[in-house]
Amino acid sequence: MIQTFVMHIKPYFIVALAGALLVGCLDDTNTVTKSGDKPIIEAYLAPGHPVSMFVYTEISYENAADSTSMPINGLQIQISGNNGQSFKLTNVGEGIYKSSSDQVIGPAGTAYEMNFSYNGRTISASTTIPPKPVGFTINETEIYRTQRNLSGGLGSGAFPGGNNDDNTAVEATWTNPNQEYFFLSVQNIESSPEQITILPNGNTLPVRGFTNEPVNSTVANISPQSLSYFGRYDVILYRVGADYAALYKSAGTTTQNLSTPPSSISNGLGIFTGINADTLLLSVLKK
Repeated sequence: MIQTFVMHIKPYFIVALAGALLVGCLDDTNTVTKSGDKPIIEAYLAPGHPVSMFVYTEISYENAADSTSMPINGLQIQISGNNGQSFKLTNVGEGIYKSSSDQVIGPAGTAYEMNFSYNGRTISASTTIPPKPVGFTINETEIYRTQRNLSGGLGSGAFPGGNNDDNTAVEATWTNPNQEYFFLSVQNIESSPEQITILPNGNTLPVRGFTNEPVNSTVANISPQSLSYFGRYDVILYRVGADYAALYKSAGTTTQNLSTPPSSISNGLGIFTGINADTLLLSVLKK
């Protein structure tokens, strides 16, 4: 199954690309688009799930020092599929647009087009839902960790990772004959998970899992030390398009190396892409 993956893979690198988005460029009508004129879009279409789409402002290089990317509300966004579907998204605030819960994305192979008007231009993009990953397995479904109690401070010599746990990585594998892009997300699904390392002063660890970078290989490793809580984890393998991988890689762009980040959105920036996933269960048990 696919989890509500926006929480899992929301590309914080889009915000990190603020420096890269300070560049004016040409739109599809070959007229100059001023810096700051383009919307930044973030949407992942997953089969069987409603649409969630985020729209933000681009930061103008002329006012970069005093500007932040802000949500854009009040747009009329239309998404249509080649299967006859039509989604008219509702603006729920904070730049978030959603379809109704009974309007969900179709299966793999369904193509979608998105468009809306902004700053006198038509913003548009298209994507196709990719197939579900094939042959997804993990070589362990249970691993054991020793709980460490540091509530009395570090003077006892009990440091995180300083135990005799088996820290052999769990190996996730899948088939990928065409060298497409995949990434792995590991998320704790317990409602009240217990920390593996109890920190001083009642501090908690906010991260209940991790997401790796997109790769076009057939294997990814899960380090037990990267899992901070006991309990069940969803190990989710996502199949994504080359557009996602390109945008992820461009997150290293800085204001010392200004370039427009890759995007398949006409008159816009960011990402509008189909995605598909398979999920396995991994349990982290107390030794």
